[in-house]
Amino acid sequence: MVVNLKRFCLLRVLTTLFSLWLVSVLTFYAVATAPGDAVNRALGERATPPALAYWRHQYGLDKPVMERYLHWLKGALSGEWGRSLMSQRPVTDVVLPAMKRSATLAAVAAVVMLLLGFSGGIVAALRHRAWPDRWLSALALAGLSIPEFVIATLLILIFSVWLGVLPAVSLMADTASIAEQVRNLVLPTLTLGLVAGCYLLRMVRVTLLQQVQAPWFISARLNGVTTGALLRDYLLPNAAASLIPIVAVTLPYLLGGAIVVERLFGYPGLGSMWVDAFNARDGALLQAIVMLLALNTAVCWLVADILSTLITRRRTA
Repeated sequence: MVVNLKRFCLLRVLTTLFSLWLVSVLTFYAVATAPGDAVNRALGERATPPALAYWRHQYGLDKPVMERYLHWLKGALSGEWGRSLMSQRPVTDVVLPAMKRSATLAAVAAVVMLLLGFSGGIVAALRHRAWPDRWLSALALAGLSIPEFVIATLLILIFSVWLGVLPAVSLMADTASIAEQVRNLVLPTLTLGLVAGCYLLRMVRVTLLQQVQAPWFISARLNGVTTGALLRDYLLPNAAASLIPIVAVTLPYLLGGAIVVERLFGYPGLGSMWVDAFNARDGALLQAIVMLLALNTAVCWLVADILSTLITRRRTA
């Protein structure tokens, strides 16, 4: 069993590395062959053929795509991600501050997601077909059906326009106090946490409902076993192997999939930076952002697969 587990982990790591390499190839090729480039966008009306040829040669954009990719890959493996054509700064200096802001937003939104998803899903499963289940299921369905920008707009109307207690825009200075940062994070984290939490609520409810309706659970309840003990000792441990991949699928969305939310609130994270880099055709910056998001997704799925396998084997051993 130990040998098989090590082989499984090694295979998953190799698969993850291959997936990341494939993402890097596809992204680089898509950016390199897309209509227009950063030089064309930067020059604008001054984009004469001699000027385009000169600046493309300066930035190496006139070289074959494969040669440019191998040069980028060699630099990326050594920590050199190139220079942003928009800001003329190293890509790492541009991306890391936005990465920290997006990670902060994702961490707080993850807390909201986990609280809503697990508490709501547990209550809905335990009170199946009762009014708490109906209300929570309706809330989850509404949260998944309503677009993110509608939820964000409603939160802005309620808390910023009508009540005036929270800012509608989340632009933050680096010197902002902790209290100001918390106030700026409330609305975007609520938006992300509600959307992701509604999805998690439905998944937790469905997963636990299979056990709640099982004969052993009904028999334990009739014999006087408390709900808390059943949750702690049986329901959640049995459902862990199924719930971990669900959480792992949701976490990458909180970090990089919230482009609409970041743009709407003016939050300077990776989502907003990705849109700006795409509009400017900043290939180096686009490649770095996509690879960071892909790395985050791949690591979440890798950890979830390994944990689920360990839990399943331990419980069946």
